Amino acid sequence: MKKFLTILGVSVISIGMLVTFSLTGCKGTVEEAVTEAVEEAVGEVEEAVEEVVEEVEEVAEEEEEDLDVIDPFILQLREGLDKYRGEINYKGEYGATPTWDNELFLTIAEVEQIREGNPETGKPWKVGYVMDASGGSHTTSMLKAMNDVFDYLGMDFLGEVDPQYDPAAERAGAENFIAAGADVVIGAPINPVASAESFRPVLDAGKDFVIWSNIPEGYEYGTDFVGMSSAMAEDLGKLTLDLLKQGVTGPTEVAFIYMDMDFWVVNLIDDMARKAIEADPNLEIVEELGYALEADCFDLMTAAVQRYPDITRAYGNYFLPAAYAADACVQLGRDDIKIACFAIDEPTLVSILTGGNVMGTVSDNPYQLGANLAILAGCGVIDKAAPEFTITPAIPFNEDNLVENWELTQKIPLPDSIIGLLEE
Repeated sequence: MKKFLTILGVSVISIGMLVTFSLTGCKGTVEEAVTEAVEEAVGEVEEAVEEVVEEVEEVAEEEEEDLDVIDPFILQLREGLDKYRGEINYKGEYGATPTWDNELFLTIAEVEQIREGNPETGKPWKVGYVMDASGGSHTTSMLKAMNDVFDYLGMDFLGEVDPQYDPAAERAGAENFIAAGADVVIGAPINPVASAESFRPVLDAGKDFVIWSNIPEGYEYGTDFVGMSSAMAEDLGKLTLDLLKQGVTGPTEVAFIYMDMDFWVVNLIDDMARKAIEADPNLEIVEELGYALEADCFDLMTAAVQRYPDITRAYGNYFLPAAYAADACVQLGRDDIKIACFAIDEPTLVSILTGGNVMGTVSDNPYQLGANLAILAGCGVIDKAAPEFTITPAIPFNEDNLVENWELTQKIPLPDSIIGLLEE
């Protein structure tokens, strides 16, 4: 642009000088001199204009390319996770093909579009979360991720409700969020059949539905829900087994705790763990302990150890059933029974650091799960097609990597009790 203005100025000055020169009696007529000068100036101006247009087009293309790249905030959320992404060798619910969550993203332009809010109301998009029955630091971490992402996207997070596996409370939560003006409802369906009715009000209201882990029966991707995110079930099962095998040198009897109700993702993790244990020549499952309520695992484990006193290992399912089973072992005076589980809470970490019955755990990465669900909500409000089934890496925890992997998967402060133990 500066070059264009310079050429234009020089051309105008040249024309003036030629006209003046001609009027003082030099060769050529005034008309010829002016015509020649004008033609020359016009040619230079046209060339300059073409260069400026090219420069403007290049800048516009660069700006457009910049807007189409993945937003740096999304990339930052997932730093440090790539080394835990391996092969995926299983299918999701109803045959859904899992893909790593780095295929779920928003561009800079899409983030700006979301921040513009709902064009019909002129207000930020609103989101509500109907959870299942999680608790402790796991839920705290998921909610922190949702708040972090929604704050960045300029979306209004209405909060969460906890139905505690009660379908009636689950439906009431969905209805209340719709009544509060939610544009998106994130749900953690607790039962494929009952939850299909629980979240029907979301579909009937024409709002977007995002799923954590379990697809309600009859719900179709792209029509009834934006997408689903879950943990890497295969690795959760296998890595839990790796922990369980630590210290095993010969034939070992195992108690196997599993969720005895239709909860797809946990059922799948249990199946993966069971197959891995059955394939190990040193491990023998002598008692399978199915639960519907986590607290039942205290009595289930007590009875199992009394029937099979040689049990020294237990697959504990997730951290809460494992905690009740560990309490049973404490009451029986059996500190030799070691339990491995998945997911994290404070008592689990205390047990790991103090040599308690729970020897190790594998994180299902709650911060990333929460972030993925929030990103799916963002995709929904701008009608962006998201992957059907995204998974986040499973991360093993032991005493040596606890601090590093806590920061990677939780992104909330370590509990004071854990800091105290680490400082001892």
